[in-house]
Amino acid sequence: MRIPQILLLLFLLSGCAVTVPGRAVPEPTSTTAPAPAPAPATLVADVLADECLLDADGFALLLESPVAPPANGGAPRSCATATTRGTPQALAAINVYGVRGGTPVDLLRSGRPLTGLGDAAVVVETAGGPTLQVASGRYLVTIAVAERDPDDLRWRTAGARALAGLP
Repeated sequence: MRIPQILLLLFLLSGCAVTVPGRAVPEPTSTTAPAPAPAPATLVADVLADECLLDADGFALLLESPVAPPANGGAPRSCATATTRGTPQALAAINVYGVRGGTPVDLLRSGRPLTGLGDAAVVVETAGGPTLQVASGRYLVTIAVAERDPDDLRWRTAGARALAGLP
């Protein structure tokens, strides 16, 4: 290797050899803490003293059979009834929930959308039977049915009647 090539190689490998007077400028830092993540939406049970948003006629229409008078009970509280005729005996129950840290729509489960009802509504298949979930205003209303599979018209009618009973 010749001397000019060696000098060129040393020059390229040495980097910048000029010192600039002054002081380093630190990276800007934020004086505010990052905003905390919003709390996840959670259900609040027992928000109404009377969760019987459907009367016996409303439940009978949903179940396509006469029913016993619906009654509040249980923990968490719900409104439930059963058919008085037919085998197997069908059951239905309503639960009303409030929501903390979000909206009722945030807590709808994945299911078959049911349009034209509340802010949003879905029918969810559960181990106990189909359940209508309706988000409206401050509430999430669930109507669960066992031993029956109501059609969309019956779900919409029951859901609309239940929403009409909300405070």
